[in-house]
Amino acid sequence: MRARKWSGAVARSTGAKSDTSGAAVAQPAGFCTTAALVAAALLAMAQPAVGHAQAQQPNQQQARVAFSIAAQPLPAALRAFAAQAKQQLLFDEDKLAGLQAPALQGSYAPSDALQRLLAGSGMVATQSSPGLFTIKEAQLASEDQVVTLREVRVEARRLGETEGTGSYTSDGITLGKTAQAMREMPQSVSVLTKQRLEDQNITDLGKAAEQIVGLTVQDSGHRLTDIYSRGFAIDSVQIDGGAPMSTSSGNYTFISYDMTEFDRVEVLRGAAGLLNGTGNPGGAVNLVRKMPTAKPQLKLTASAGRWNNYRTEIDASGPLAFDGKLRGRAVLAYEDRDYFTDLRSTQKPTLYGVLEADLGPDAVLALGGRYQHIKEQGTPQGFPRYSNGADLRLPRNTALTAPWAFEDSTSTELFAKLSWRLAPRWTLRANATVTKEDRDVNGGYVSGAVNPITMAGSRWVGSDQHSENQQQMLDVNLSGAFDMFGRTHELLVGADMQDISSKWQSFVVERATGQVADLFNIGSTPYVSGNLDRGQLFRSYEPNDTKQYGVYGTLRLEVADKTKLVVGARANKYKFNQVYSTYLDNSWQMTDTWRIASATQYKEPTQVVPFGGLIYDLSPEWSAYASYAEIFNPQAYYKSGPAPGNGLKPMHGSNSEVGVKGELLGGKLNTSFALYRVVQKDRAIQDARYPVSETLFAGACCYVNAGKVVSQGLDMEVNGEVARGVNLYAGYTYNSNRNKTDNAVFSTITPKHSLKFFGTWQLPGEASAWKIGSGATINSKQYVKGTAATWNEAAQNWSGPSAPFAYTQGGYAVWNALVEYRVNPNWNVSLNVNNLFDKWYYRTVGTSTLGNYYGEPRNWMLTLRGRF
Repeated sequence: MRARKWSGAVARSTGAKSDTSGAAVAQPAGFCTTAALVAAALLAMAQPAVGHAQAQQPNQQQARVAFSIAAQPLPAALRAFAAQAKQQLLFDEDKLAGLQAPALQGSYAPSDALQRLLAGSGMVATQSSPGLFTIKEAQLASEDQVVTLREVRVEARRLGETEGTGSYTSDGITLGKTAQAMREMPQSVSVLTKQRLEDQNITDLGKAAEQIVGLTVQDSGHRLTDIYSRGFAIDSVQIDGGAPMSTSSGNYTFISYDMTEFDRVEVLRGAAGLLNGTGNPGGAVNLVRKMPTAKPQLKLTASAGRWNNYRTEIDASGPLAFDGKLRGRAVLAYEDRDYFTDLRSTQKPTLYGVLEADLGPDAVLALGGRYQHIKEQGTPQGFPRYSNGADLRLPRNTALTAPWAFEDSTSTELFAKLSWRLAPRWTLRANATVTKEDRDVNGGYVSGAVNPITMAGSRWVGSDQHSENQQQMLDVNLSGAFDMFGRTHELLVGADMQDISSKWQSFVVERATGQVADLFNIGSTPYVSGNLDRGQLFRSYEPNDTKQYGVYGTLRLEVADKTKLVVGARANKYKFNQVYSTYLDNSWQMTDTWRIASATQYKEPTQVVPFGGLIYDLSPEWSAYASYAEIFNPQAYYKSGPAPGNGLKPMHGSNSEVGVKGELLGGKLNTSFALYRVVQKDRAIQDARYPVSETLFAGACCYVNAGKVVSQGLDMEVNGEVARGVNLYAGYTYNSNRNKTDNAVFSTITPKHSLKFFGTWQLPGEASAWKIGSGATINSKQYVKGTAATWNEAAQNWSGPSAPFAYTQGGYAVWNALVEYRVNPNWNVSLNVNNLFDKWYYRTVGTSTLGNYYGEPRNWMLTLRGRF
């Protein structure tokens, strides 16, 4: 059975000048400040050593702790001891190299447990202060000599942090509010580490999601790509495990998550009601920010690629003042690029900064922010198709946008995080984030299916929009461990809040809309007609506000040897308020009267969603688990009859899962295999008793709660170091989903089979300066079918008769490759080639009218990185 993982760290000496070559520190939760580590090291090494691990204050009675430590190398066993006993250890890792520790099972006083782990190693433990042990050679301890360190510099690494590890896996995840090993979470989880982000030159969340098993990515204009898991949309993102941030276009949020701000991407597949409150049962995404480092470092990155794709990053971090108790980090990224489609480009500066301060030995406060400005030229909405769904086979670089079209958005973020160790085994955490977006769009794009006989049907569309979004997220929780019935158990309790205020406005457009578009001779189309200035406001969605509040708790019980039971629940309240006002009448004709066309005030009474899981250790490296999780999703836009109606009751989703996880090769390799079944019921189904009515983006009537969807399948994943110098990520997912209402496939864009892998090999010997890598994304077919409206010439809008369509994107494979050369210890240069074999495919399938996006043709990126 492996050790439980806590939010501690492993610290390694970097330059100690003494008779020891270095000191490693294993520590429990909360001991995370450089200054505290330095003080502890000096105190421990300056104290007269005593010659036995049982050195104690004579009258101090140590509480017994339940230990479960596998036979393994002594340094790893000591780290497991520190995590389970909540003690701090100082030791010279080099002197422990090659030593083995026996297995330790049962309840012992910490000093007795250390004595058993060190038996026969020639090492002993001395306790110089409560909760702090130093591991020394027995001879040094028996001489009772004072050991003085002239200089100790300790670099602490937070549990789960992946920067600088060079690994494709992580020793922990923070998706569940507190850090824990992946084997300790009885659901399917994945981590995209900093090393993989760099190896594959991934710079935004959409590209990151493409590389994670079980996720399907679809383009949606210029905003964040839509992410699906197990057939359901993921419409919120956590940051640092905090309260969820909405990414739904219904809240008019269009944040572009640039990876320069983050250390890693964590993904949970399956219902995440305990974490997110509301949403679909597909999964959750957690982005973990970079934090300041304990020693100075500087990173420089410069990239250049096909289609004038240029990017620069500067990342500086380190201690600022007060002997390292105040640390800072500043990151600047600038992207200036064109695309494989004509008339489209992006300029995107991003600035991220954070200060972290030790407020004494037990509390750490971080304050930071991010600024991002995105200026897009061109607003394409993808390609149409023939009205029957057949492919137009237009050149991939065809620009179905106008030269005057643009999108201009600004996003700011402020955050604060507090971690306060209230007691040796109890930590209070607070996490607050405020984001604000401001967005203007002058859109010009093509819409409308092409009649295969007349070759007509597409029209130019103009749009003029303004939107704003502000989100406030707060999460406060308390976590810790306690002993009962001779075993150690863990508790997490907390509360969070999500408060979203947004609005969206549309203005009269006198350019482009309605002009015939000849897609086969697009250059002959007159792009502009009329005035380019902003016209009259003619409809507005303001307010458009969402609020949810929740309290949650999780109890992890060690019910027997090798067995843990996890139970939890969340109580959640949800409110939605929207007012739609317009000058349009019901026939979409302008009037002189500003009227309220729709007002929706939707409240969901307190909903309670449970969670349960069971984890059983099959061996020190393998565990089996089973879990059940729920979530609910409000349906404010679907109204019950008679008109105008009230919002339907929410959908309810659940995820049942059984699986096996492995933590192999001393934690360097993680594996998981899972069978899952997702059920979403109470979906909105049209009520045949009433006529259909719809108010655009504001609701439709009339519906009943009767729909049911079932999604089930298999997830498999392997990630980490499989051999010396060889990193591998490989994942396969099988999904079968069904809409039980009409006995048809529910999510036809979700491939039934998907295989994703990428691996690198650091060449050995004289070729060790070279690293090569390769991987692929292989998906089975996707298809769509439905009906699409046509252009109504008389009304000059898209209210013409509907035409059915159906088409399939066959299975495809996209291969990527990497070659990297280390020039010297500070500099390396890499070449990434994506879509190596220039596969022609649709990355996103939409409708016959628009929304079909080609995958990128073969492209390359040359990157120079410096580390100091």
